[in-house]
Amino acid sequence: MSKDITRIILFGSVARGDFDDESDIDIFIDTKKDIEKEMSKLLMLFLSSESQKKWVLKGLKHDLSVKVGDLEKWKLRRDILSDGITLYGTCKDVPDHVEYYLLVKPSFKKFNKNKQIQIWRKLYGYKQSVGKKVYVTQGVITKLHGTRLDRACIVPVKNKKELLQFLNKEKIEYTLNEIWSDTLH
Repeated sequence: MSKDITRIILFGSVARGDFDDESDIDIFIDTKKDIEKEMSKLLMLFLSSESQKKWVLKGLKHDLSVKVGDLEKWKLRRDILSDGITLYGTCKDVPDHVEYYLLVKPSFKKFNKNKQIQIWRKLYGYKQSVGKKVYVTQGVITKLHGTRLDRACIVPVKNKKELLQFLNKEKIEYTLNEIWSDTLH
């Protein structure tokens, strides 16, 4: 069966480092073959094994959640690739310190000018002078360690959820492009 497995990837909250006591350990087994039944049997054997009992005694009590399939066809492919840690399989060689970003192009066409300015200020921040004092308000992009690029912005993909929540809450239409870079941080 091991020859049928392309990769084994740890993903989800444990891979991102934001897990808690209720989190499970998400494992994805990338394969072109239909080995789901065999993997279920192996998981059941492991859960009743002495090895599993030793891990529990060491404090590892999180449930295992094993997904099996072809990663190219999987709904969560992007999340698994962006957050995942390869445990087994070939490593794709990439430059050192390369990071995963989203290029976000918001569209403000449907808003009147006042609403556009209000949203721009929330998104990009602004400076305001009152007498000799200058007040600076950070926007969502800056708080998410992003950068404004003319009519678009780039944010680290790890902050995607927060940015999309803001855009959806404000009912802003947008397009997303994924990019990799070792020069933006």
